Amino acid sequence: MSYQQYPGGGYGGPGGQPPPGQYSYPPPNYAQPQGYPQGGPPPVPPHPTSFPPPQHQGTYGSAASYFDPNSAPPPPGQYGQGYQPPPSGYPQPDYNNARGQYPQQPQNYGYPPQPQAPGGGYGAPPPLRHPSNQPPYNYAGPSNGPYGAPPVSHYNNQYPPQHQQPFAGQYPPAFGVPSPGFEEPPQCNPLQYGTQADALRKAMKGFGTDEDALIRTLAQLQTPFAIYSVQRAFSQRHGRELVTDIRKETSGHFREALLAVARGPLMEEVHALHDAIHRPGTTESVLNDVLLCRSPPDLDAIKKAYKRTFSRDLETDVRGDLSMKTENMFVFALGNKRADESAPVDISQSEKDAYNIQMAMEGVGTAGLGGVFGGTHQEAVYSTILSRNDAQIGAIAHSYERMYNRRLDVMIEKKFSGHMEQALLYAIRGGTDKALRDAVLLEDAMKGLGTRDSLLIHRIVKYRWNKAHFENVKRAYRDTYSQTLEERIHGETSGDYRKFLVAMLL
Repeated sequence: MSYQQYPGGGYGGPGGQPPPGQYSYPPPNYAQPQGYPQGGPPPVPPHPTSFPPPQHQGTYGSAASYFDPNSAPPPPGQYGQGYQPPPSGYPQPDYNNARGQYPQQPQNYGYPPQPQAPGGGYGAPPPLRHPSNQPPYNYAGPSNGPYGAPPVSHYNNQYPPQHQQPFAGQYPPAFGVPSPGFEEPPQCNPLQYGTQADALRKAMKGFGTDEDALIRTLAQLQTPFAIYSVQRAFSQRHGRELVTDIRKETSGHFREALLAVARGPLMEEVHALHDAIHRPGTTESVLNDVLLCRSPPDLDAIKKAYKRTFSRDLETDVRGDLSMKTENMFVFALGNKRADESAPVDISQSEKDAYNIQMAMEGVGTAGLGGVFGGTHQEAVYSTILSRNDAQIGAIAHSYERMYNRRLDVMIEKKFSGHMEQALLYAIRGGTDKALRDAVLLEDAMKGLGTRDSLLIHRIVKYRWNKAHFENVKRAYRDTYSQTLEERIHGETSGDYRKFLVAMLL
């Protein structure tokens, strides 16, 4: 008897599975659909039912035979059509594990599910939008509503986005347009900021430095346009470079924080990346913050500025500082294959990606010591996640939970470790709740014995360039840790350094 292959590469016998008992099938601990009658057919790995029928003859092949992120998505269909609901009281995952230390959100995820929609599924997916000038979906993680309803956000990243404009820059720029501060040359108008340039020069001129004036003036420059305009005005009016004067007149973490603002968003990312690579020991967290989940125009700008500033190739430096599979993952990220942030969500593609990720994590189609089902095909997982934008990653996480009744980030923690695990969690949690992710990252820089000041400075300065996002981060921090970010920073820092960080939070 011969067996057919799925379009993704697995056997497709009766019901789409190999004969029971062969090839160690099914994998241990594999999530199964619920509700099979006693004596009925054996359970099979769930998969999107909108896939085309089995077509090809053959045997298990490599992961490349079933993973193709550029292939055409399956035709639209009911969400999870044919799946049975999970039993009542399904246990909730616990973020407070030994490695992740991700706080448990005060949420429930809609269990038990509501009655099924016609056709047996949990409910139809949100309607697909034709690409237009409207902002794309901004997925925000599991909802508090019925299972099958779109997720509800607590931090202004609503799905679908509401017609509101609380702050400038809430939605990503148009297709192919870099974020504010990453343009070359930067947009600025020195004539509007001559007063601020004069105040900065006066604070550093002569004997001694007026630290309060530096803090007051730089903390008021909250946009890339403002900081670049002051840079240019300082140079034109006084024949000096603002960054050079700050470096000469200040010291310690206070100087580091002032320079992070005075450089502007692009050059701060470039200098933070260079320091992380060339200091003893790689600071993996900085590599995640700077290189992962960047829009193609922003990543291009970072690579060009790095080359121009240090006369070094960024990919070569990254290769020299990382090794093995983590090196391959970051080289993939530097290849700039990520979808633009303005691309709309494709629900059908998110189901297909969730299925491919599950197959890859179970090792289907891979060879090795564990046999055809052994191990995790890491490349298939990270190449899927790192090639999607934040909204699509959120849709993948939502589809994965609906199809397999467990959270994608929890499974990543079980299947991966070390720097690769943290990088994938950074990307996934950025798609499900970016404000909460960044609030946790700020806490990570302060918790334990000693504050990692360079990392704290970099993250605060990075988030504050987007005022809408920074407000969401501060709100998420307060809700998660039951204290304000200002109170936390006040207890971890001191002196002029403390004054400046707190001033940037206001």
